[in-house]
Amino acid sequence: MRNQRKLIAASRYVQGRGAIALLGENVRKLGKRAYIIGGSTALSITEERIRASLDASGVDIAAIDNEVKDCTYATIDELVDKGKRTEPDFVIGVGGGRAVDTAKAVAWKLGVPAVSVGTQCATNADGSAEFVVYTDDHKFLDAVILPDNPAVVIVDTDVIASAPVKYLIWGMGDALTAKFEAEAHAEAMRRKNAMVPTNTALALANATFESLMRYGFEAVEALKRGEHTDAVDEVIEAVKLSSAIAFENTGCALAHALHNGLTQTGKMKAEHGEIVAYGTIVQATYEGRPEDEIRAIIEWCDGVGLPTKLAAICDHDGEALRRAVEYACGEDANAESMPEKPDPTKVLKAIGRIEEGF
Repeated sequence: MRNQRKLIAASRYVQGRGAIALLGENVRKLGKRAYIIGGSTALSITEERIRASLDASGVDIAAIDNEVKDCTYATIDELVDKGKRTEPDFVIGVGGGRAVDTAKAVAWKLGVPAVSVGTQCATNADGSAEFVVYTDDHKFLDAVILPDNPAVVIVDTDVIASAPVKYLIWGMGDALTAKFEAEAHAEAMRRKNAMVPTNTALALANATFESLMRYGFEAVEALKRGEHTDAVDEVIEAVKLSSAIAFENTGCALAHALHNGLTQTGKMKAEHGEIVAYGTIVQATYEGRPEDEIRAIIEWCDGVGLPTKLAAICDHDGEALRRAVEYACGEDANAESMPEKPDPTKVLKAIGRIEEGF
C-alpha cells in the first residue's frame, strides 16, 4: 500500500518539577498492584516519593526489585518469573535506559502495561516501544519492537537535573542524530514506496535539533553551576519527548548502525550517546552535507563535551574499524534506513576526513 502514514507514542507524558508526585493519579486507571523495577541508585533517590504517590492513590506495590544493572535476556526472564508470582496489574520501570527497557520487556511478557519513571537524561527510551538487549559484557545483541508504548511516562525534572551532568550530555548526543537519521529514513522509504514518516515526526526531529543547538550549551553550563534553568527543561523535553517520537516514527540509520558496529569490536570506551554523536558526524559527512553544516555540529559537540574524534570513543586499530564499518553497512538493520546501501569504503573515507579535520 502506498501513501500510508502512522504515528505512535506513549499514551501519556508528564514532565515537570516534582512530577513523581503525580505518578499515582496517572497510573491508578491501570490497576491496583504495581511491580517496580529499577536500579539501586535510581530507587534510593525516588522510592520514598514513589511509594507516597502510589499510596495516596490507593495503589499497592506487589513487588519491587532494585538490582537491575543491564537489560539482558537472563535478567528479563528472572524478573518475569518474579512477576508471575506476584500478579501485578502494571510494571513501573525506574531509572535510565537499562532499567526502563528491562521493565518494558517484563511488562510485555507479563501481558500488562508498562510505566516509565526516568531519573536521568542519557536516554529517550522512557516512552518508546523498543527495548535494547545487551550481552553480559554490554555488547549490543538485539533491539525488540513491542506492540505497545508505555502507558505513562513520568519525567521529574528536579530528579533529572540533580543527576550528574554527563547524563544530559550523553542524552543530547543520542538525540542529536534524530534530524539526520529521520531525513535519511524518509528518503529511503520514499524510494521504496514504503510507509513514509508523518510530517509531524519529521518536524519533531528538526525541533529536537534546533532545541539542542539553542539550549544545549546553556543547559550544560547551568547544571555545572548547580542551577536548574529553563534551558535545562527545554533540553530534557527535546531528549525525552521530541527525539523519542521522532526516532520511533522514522528510524535509526547510519549513525546508529555505526554505533552497533563499533560496539562489536570490544574496544569501546564511551557511552551510547557519545558514540552516536560521533556517528552523526560520520553520517553527515558520508551524505556530503555542506562542510559549514558539519563544522557547526562539530563545534557544538566540542562545546557541550561530546567526542568528535575516534580516539575519544575507542581504542581502535585499522582492522577493527574496518570490521565495524562493514558490519554497520552490511549486517546492521539500521543501514536499511539509508536511501542507498551504505558503502563501507566511502564510510571509512568520511571517517578519515573527520579525523584529519577536513
